[in-house]
Amino acid sequence: MTNSSTETTSSSVNYNLEVAKQEYQYNYNHIPPVAMVDKLPDREQPSKEWYLLLVKNIRLLFLNTLITNRGNRGNRGVRDDVIKYILEVIYKEIKSIKIEEDSKTIPFFLQLLLSQNLLITQQFLNQGIPNDFREIDDLFVSLLKENGLSILNVILEKATEVLKEGSPEGHATSLEDYQKLFSYKELFPETGGIPSVAYTFAEDEVFAYMRVAGYNPLMIEQISTLDERFPVTETQYQEIMGNDDSLAAAGKEGRLYLADYKILEGALNGTYPKYQKYIYAPLALFAVPKGSDPNRKLRPVAIQCGQTSGADNPIFTPNSSEYAWLFAKTVVEIVDANFHEAVSHLGRTHLFVGAFIPPTHRQLPKNHCLSLLLRPHFEGTLAINDAAQEKLIAPKGGVDGLLSSTIDNARVLTVLGLQSYGFNGAMLPEQLKQRGVDDPNLLPVYPYRDDALLVWDAIHQWVSDYLSLYYSRDEDVQADRRLQAWATEAMAFDGGRVPDFGEDGGIRTLEYLINAITLIIFTASAQHAAVNFPQKDIMSYAPAVPLAGYLPSSILKKDEVSEQDYLDLLPPLEQAQTQLNLVYLLGSVYYTKLGEYPKNHFTDSKVKPLLDKFQENLNQVEATIENRNLNRPVYRYLLPSKIPQSINI
Repeated sequence: MTNSSTETTSSSVNYNLEVAKQEYQYNYNHIPPVAMVDKLPDREQPSKEWYLLLVKNIRLLFLNTLITNRGNRGNRGVRDDVIKYILEVIYKEIKSIKIEEDSKTIPFFLQLLLSQNLLITQQFLNQGIPNDFREIDDLFVSLLKENGLSILNVILEKATEVLKEGSPEGHATSLEDYQKLFSYKELFPETGGIPSVAYTFAEDEVFAYMRVAGYNPLMIEQISTLDERFPVTETQYQEIMGNDDSLAAAGKEGRLYLADYKILEGALNGTYPKYQKYIYAPLALFAVPKGSDPNRKLRPVAIQCGQTSGADNPIFTPNSSEYAWLFAKTVVEIVDANFHEAVSHLGRTHLFVGAFIPPTHRQLPKNHCLSLLLRPHFEGTLAINDAAQEKLIAPKGGVDGLLSSTIDNARVLTVLGLQSYGFNGAMLPEQLKQRGVDDPNLLPVYPYRDDALLVWDAIHQWVSDYLSLYYSRDEDVQADRRLQAWATEAMAFDGGRVPDFGEDGGIRTLEYLINAITLIIFTASAQHAAVNFPQKDIMSYAPAVPLAGYLPSSILKKDEVSEQDYLDLLPPLEQAQTQLNLVYLLGSVYYTKLGEYPKNHFTDSKVKPLLDKFQENLNQVEATIENRNLNRPVYRYLLPSKIPQSINI
């Protein structure tokens, strides 16, 4: 162990750690009983570069909403009447934006969209919105840095208020109504302004592919047989999978998979902001066809929209009527999205990683080898988590408005999802094995699994190489009192409360330490990327992934489910527009890149060749994934070049 030789004097180290203990105090009431930081330390505020990325995407969304609500929806260019609206209406509104008690006027909209030297001039009206926003962005960033992330809520609330005039409302009469919400082609420039999923989401192959390469590719589990809750018949199965196959054979051969949302049974339906919403607890059966073709894809077989069988919960298959089957598939997407946002995303990435940040600052000196390795993977996480608990998942916040159940239920679901995610069982290989999806011979096409394992292995090799510089034996790990204090606090009831963390109350072996740090870094980088960035591409189009249902599943008992029944299940247009704005923003900020640590971050010269090796391994992973994408529907969320170092959005 060589840490002692690189640390500063004991008194200086102890002083700095005492300061950190005052800055990083715990709070268990923000999302009871999850460990969070009580008050965000100043050092955790985001960087100017991060704010600039955020500003650019806010601008895109602002322009899109403005053109949708006030412009010509048939023309995706910016029209003169939109410019006139900016000048005549928004100019009046911006004067009323205040920040708390300091009475600072923030002319947000003009700073964001206009250049002051062009304001109210014929030159501006002729040229349209300027292309160079650098000066404007700098002004806005300075305001964000001065007032913190809380100002974003003020800005977005004001933007919503100003822009709501002319916004579409009520239930759609066709899917084209949702496409009209994408009015500014720069949102998705490669596909003409509309996410490509808008054209394919209703296909059964795409529905099944979502389970293995979508926004939440974490739910299906291998089963050998169905229980009494979900009595799919042999006839129903063979109508989909062929007469030469059977439920028994598929179960015995490991080709049968279930998505079970029992955790949501009994959840309370939400009503905020004004519509009655519905949550469900469906069961969805999938199967892999017989054979040895390495490109055999998962197929949807049957869906039941509740946990108990019977007349109230009929079983639907691809052979059911068109809109009944589409309605049932949409119910699954609604519930999958609710589980995704509360559990897979917030609970099992943001809060999971967040629990390790205070112990790192409170127990490890800055130049401790583990502190140096971890801190870049924590950048921005506490700021995002603090903003989320304060605004996003607060009563009448974004989650309350968009998800199906009440905000209290959503928060309880987050806690249940986190507490049931034991640390030692969360290792990626173990997670895949627990769900029975680890064998590519049985489930050949599973892009999330295959790409995630590549990234996991690369991180594991890097962590192993790095930590082996400082710990050559298990006894070195056991003797590092700083490390043991870090582990003790992470698992303590008055500390991080990380469930199932450690070995016998501490960390006893180098192997365990390597696996544990691999999991933390993987979760902060790759796992978050896998569940966060599909929000923009897939979830921004509400019919593909509605965040709430607006009809009860009992509608499916009708003799004939109509197209309008299906459309009424989907979010009303104002809700769809809010969903677009929120998830697009969350899924569009790429800040930092996995493997690219700050310059001169590691002062130990022995680290450089190991880091070079890690970066080269990531380049090889990138090439392998791109090659895989030549022979499968493209899945790019785990390309190392698309994975940030930390959870920072």
